[in-house]
Amino acid sequence: MTPLPIKQGGSIVVVFDIPFESVGPGLWLLQKNEFEVGEFCSRDDALECAINEARRIEAANAASDIVLNIEGNDGVWRAFDTSIKPYASRVQHA
Repeated sequence: MTPLPIKQGGSIVVVFDIPFESVGPGLWLLQKNEFEVGEFCSRDDALECAINEARRIEAANAASDIVLNIEGNDGVWRAFDTSIKPYASRVQHA
């Protein structure tokens, strides 16, 4: 099943989750909008796939709002954009 983008206002929000811990020896999962989209041999491979897919989505839809949700070794999840800078929502609040 392909995950559906979340619509927020006029933009499409897509969230990728990259955990710190593997789910098994040499096995990292990548999720997109809470659906598993791949299994990888390393966390770096999962992150690279997420960045490539996120940039593809951005190129296809300029109104997209992409979040790379990355778990640190301290267990804290942090949000980044496709440039790996801290995430700042494009959604304007009134």
